[in-house]
Amino acid sequence: MSIPVLHQPTSPSEGQKAHPAPAGERRRRLLGLLGGALLGVIVYLAMPADAVDTVAAVISPEAAEKVSEEGVRLVAAAAVVMGAWWMTEAIPLAATALLPLVLFPLAGVDSFKDTAAPYASGTIFLFMGGFMLALTMQRWNLHRRIALLTVLAVGTKPKMLVLGFMLATGFLSMWVSNTATAVMMLPIGTSILLLTGQADGKGKQSKLATALMLGIAYAASIGSLGTIIGTPPNTLLIAYLKETFDVTIGFGQWMIMGVPLALTFLLICWWLLTSVLFKPEIKEIPGGKALIREELSKLGPWSGGEVLVGVIFVAAALSWSLLPTLLPEAGITDEVIAMVVALALFILPAPGQHGVRLLDWKTAKDLPWDVLLLFGGGLALSAQFSKQGLSVWIGEIAKGLSVLPTVLIVVAVTTLIIFLTELTSNTATAAAFLPIMGGG
Repeated sequence: MSIPVLHQPTSPSEGQKAHPAPAGERRRRLLGLLGGALLGVIVYLAMPADAVDTVAAVISPEAAEKVSEEGVRLVAAAAVVMGAWWMTEAIPLAATALLPLVLFPLAGVDSFKDTAAPYASGTIFLFMGGFMLALTMQRWNLHRRIALLTVLAVGTKPKMLVLGFMLATGFLSMWVSNTATAVMMLPIGTSILLLTGQADGKGKQSKLATALMLGIAYAASIGSLGTIIGTPPNTLLIAYLKETFDVTIGFGQWMIMGVPLALTFLLICWWLLTSVLFKPEIKEIPGGKALIREELSKLGPWSGGEVLVGVIFVAAALSWSLLPTLLPEAGITDEVIAMVVALALFILPAPGQHGVRLLDWKTAKDLPWDVLLLFGGGLALSAQFSKQGLSVWIGEIAKGLSVLPTVLIVVAVTTLIIFLTELTSNTATAAAFLPIMGGG
């Protein structure tokens, strides 16, 4: 007599519980997937046969030996496919970034080892270290205290309040991701708006509310111009210049240009919001300072971990700004500093808390690994653009545009990129277009 086997009921898997994407999104993804592949085939077939000869006539004989007609065609096609998939998000952005690891080795364009090398670019480790510092600041609420102290220092008159929030948001977005900064600042701003609404009526404060909310959103993007790690496109540009043209821009060098630019745009944005578009109707916000002080009191006194993270943050900022310039022969690069900071955060214990480190791996797992992969894919594509001479070929083709005013070309390209970033990811757009624009 056989004994029946009883199967224990199992809960649905994560895949079974997943919700399907909306119909419109599914159509967009399918169109992007098939359309991108079709465009790639068209570009592969349409590449002129004399492209290799054009490149060989310009580059050195040693470099010309690495260029092949098949390589030029395949890299051009891969660039189109990756650009289309990135902009339509046909598959996840990080998944598209893996395409070079499949296409180039299989087609014999380059070895897997050489194709994969850009995925471990030093700039990627710089961004990783910067993000670990930002995650540590968030873990100990240092970012929130900095924001509240900045707003308190500026004052609570409507225009100054908006400026204070924008300055705090802009400063934090130089070090912390734009999204995380906005998510942290918006509830603080909303609390103040609710307070003023209870005191004077919500309708009367609508312009102040609009200016404050838009100011936080815009400042989160504007402030990221200030540092290399402020936003992924900055880091991508630095890596592209290093890999393709051997041009190195240090952290401090970027800040010399980036911080004044960010501050200028921030002030222009603040003036437009508070003096032109949404002029506040009141002159003083009742209870504004009291609310900020109340929020600060909720944070309690400075903890030992918070103080130590603040010290490391200042030390990192000063090191990035000064050491590579003051000690150029010491091998102290921005990437090395980022890794020293990251290791210090994992090693140093939080004062007053036994057995607690400033940063643990549970927190570090929140790193944007998809962005790091996207960096690698963009840099791998850029590297093949250079090796196969596509950047040179595009530059030769673009010489026909030399009859046009430089300002007109810059305005046209900038307008195109701005339009695309309204529809697609900033990082994906930068990754797709840097190799193309670099050739011109």
